[in-house]
Amino acid sequence: MNQILKIGQEVAGFRVTEYCKTYGANNAQSYKVVDDRGVTSIMKIMVDGCTSIEFAEIATGLMKAKYSLPRLLGTGTVNIESIDYQYLVREMNEGVRLSDLLDDGQVFTWEEAVIIIQQVLSALCVMHMSGIVHNDVTPRNVFIDDFDATLVGFGHLSPAHKAVARLDKSHLNPWYMAPETFRNRFNVKSDIFSAGALLYNMIFGTEPWREYQPDAASVSDLREARMTPASIICSKEDRLTRAQKEILCKMLEPDLDKRYESVQDVVFAIADNIKHSHENTQETNVGQDDGIGVDAGVVEMDPDSDLPQGFAAVAGMTGVKAMLSDEVMYVLKNPDKVKKYRLKVPNGMLFYGPPGCGKTFIANKFAQESQLSFMMVKASDIGSTFVHGTQGKIKELFDKASANAPTILCFDELDGMVPDRSRVTSEAISGEVNEFLTQLNNCSDRGIFVIGTTNRPNMIDPALLRSGRLDNLIYIPMPDEEARKDLFRIHLTGRPLDEDLDFGELASATEGYVASDIELIVNKAALEASKADASISQEVLMRRISITRRSVSDKERAFYDEMNRQMESSPRKEERKRIGFVTGH
Repeated sequence: MNQILKIGQEVAGFRVTEYCKTYGANNAQSYKVVDDRGVTSIMKIMVDGCTSIEFAEIATGLMKAKYSLPRLLGTGTVNIESIDYQYLVREMNEGVRLSDLLDDGQVFTWEEAVIIIQQVLSALCVMHMSGIVHNDVTPRNVFIDDFDATLVGFGHLSPAHKAVARLDKSHLNPWYMAPETFRNRFNVKSDIFSAGALLYNMIFGTEPWREYQPDAASVSDLREARMTPASIICSKEDRLTRAQKEILCKMLEPDLDKRYESVQDVVFAIADNIKHSHENTQETNVGQDDGIGVDAGVVEMDPDSDLPQGFAAVAGMTGVKAMLSDEVMYVLKNPDKVKKYRLKVPNGMLFYGPPGCGKTFIANKFAQESQLSFMMVKASDIGSTFVHGTQGKIKELFDKASANAPTILCFDELDGMVPDRSRVTSEAISGEVNEFLTQLNNCSDRGIFVIGTTNRPNMIDPALLRSGRLDNLIYIPMPDEEARKDLFRIHLTGRPLDEDLDFGELASATEGYVASDIELIVNKAALEASKADASISQEVLMRRISITRRSVSDKERAFYDEMNRQMESSPRKEERKRIGFVTGH
């Protein structure tokens, strides 16, 4: 088939530099492209089984993803010679393809393989929660860079919540396709099967069932090979324990109803196996979890540091800091006045908005400013595969916070812990959400103040956002010009500087950059200046700005602005506050 794009052609602000390959019969091709700064990325041009609306939904979901996935730089539709093609542009990958390592004969131990597969599952988890099925999880679509794995291959995406009317399978590797996909049933469990085949290949050096039909040339050959039970093909040699074999068999279960319900279930099973591997047990679903590994403690100020600490280290966000000081810190520190004046202690707040804008950072600095007991919690801290195991850990977490009250309990990436129950099929996850809601009800009465952070508030169960649970929903937007000035001042404090730095010019040049981008720019400028044994100059900073790509694209920014508009138009509109990066008010 002819190339859709020509070398040198401009498409959506990117210039085509190299043709890569064509995908089967569905007119999907990939190219290397460069932007106006000369940064190389990958562009995929495709016509697939999704409608333009579905493709827009899928692309939006990918733009929100970040775990073990290349960042999506842009999507849309382009008309070429009277044909509409959908396109997406993603970052280039570092490292080598997993398929190249396997072709060279490399095999992995279970412990090595699950380091990689956990990252692949993490990427799938984000995609599934965003309503996307990958459909092409193979070694060719996994890049490895010193055991850091990145999942690519977005040429066969489909929406998780709809039946796929047409999806070209000619380019898919049948050894990684779940049985139901041959009947055009593509779903989240199909991705789990493919991930299981990937894990199997890393450990045993061949695809599952391949040894039963080494010269298979048709789907019927593959189906005949799979008549051998998964338990038999996973039992070869003694390289795996019984528990490890059971995990692998359940991922590769041909019967859709007997396979793991969700990627989260697989992640928890593997994590539990790792945790108990030192006990050399081969039994599953017996015993009890260890306690949660989250400690309560005070984030101390450093009296010998010249760097900003506490709220002084937070650029802008004046309204947020005032609210935390007046409505939270004051009340938590004065229980006698709470009783005397019958003050209402707020239950918690949710920070939401684009990544890199300081949601988790301000929670940490509030803890430092308040000198209250502080607990930072991630999803992995409360994960368990035992029935009701995670529910027990959630209760234990709140009990520990209550014992150390007053306590700030911060849940990072809250959408991964309390997903919308209407989007998940696992009864275990629904039970965990129910337990979280129960513990959150009026937890302020126990001296607990909850802060949640998320890039995706629309993925959180709506019940969590009701009054009496998270009382304040606060949008943290991109930093404005004054906040960017403050960010440069804060990050440059304590470093050797030229005396004539123009913070106004730096702020103007970083329109659309988030806080983490500015921190990166300053750190890179400091490194460059140190190599020259010179002070940090305006020239060095401006040069670093010119070659640093923004973390949040214009399309992503528009997405988050629209998401905030929808959040503000919800029934709790009068309770939502847009504070974020505002200074001087």
